[in-house]
Amino acid sequence: MQPKILLVHHDSVFEALLADFLIFCAYDVRAVYSLSDAILCCKQSSFEIAVIDLSNANDCALINALSGEYPDMAVLALVSADIDEKILHRCALPKEQCLHLPTPLVDILTQIKELAQNRERKRLQALEPIKVGPLVIDEQHNSASINGAHINLTGTEFSLLKLLAKHAGKPVSKAVIYPEVLGRPHGQYDRAIDVHISSVRHKLSDFAGDSLRIESVRGVGYRLTTV
Repeated sequence: MQPKILLVHHDSVFEALLADFLIFCAYDVRAVYSLSDAILCCKQSSFEIAVIDLSNANDCALINALSGEYPDMAVLALVSADIDEKILHRCALPKEQCLHLPTPLVDILTQIKELAQNRERKRLQALEPIKVGPLVIDEQHNSASINGAHINLTGTEFSLLKLLAKHAGKPVSKAVIYPEVLGRPHGQYDRAIDVHISSVRHKLSDFAGDSLRIESVRGVGYRLTTV
């Protein structure tokens, strides 16, 4: 299935030409002409790739904002020939995601294909099991096991263990754990995560004994370690 593309360009003639070309190549394209419409579209729908005109400071700000807000969305900048170099340097995109105009439509298509392939590669890598000693976490199937034995975890416990496993050996602060696992900030007297930590500790101990531990890091949070 071809990726869904958001197309944002100031030149309506060029944008229509590029949109028609991509649609002809079987891509699902949504074309808009203003930065506000681009932001609104991203809030209302998900896009795999955004192709954005880069000719002024506002374009640069949009690209940087979308890259930060939607890290899973790949962004390709079509750089205007007369852009101020200072603006270009402020763009957060790597050079390979900045295509200088004028350039043939087929070259834009080639770059879009490369972005799509890289995005899919990263997605598959993210699905690879996380291994910490005898612990294996399979994100694709939302399951965890130790030495091949399945651990019965609640959804919250699985999210918590997965987060700690991704940062194995390093402390993870409660300021990070709460929004990632519980979907809310850590309150001053909020001990909810401690209850889940206690439950996960008991379940790990049943399968791994002392070889896999969740340590409390005073004043910070928790750390998953192996012996």
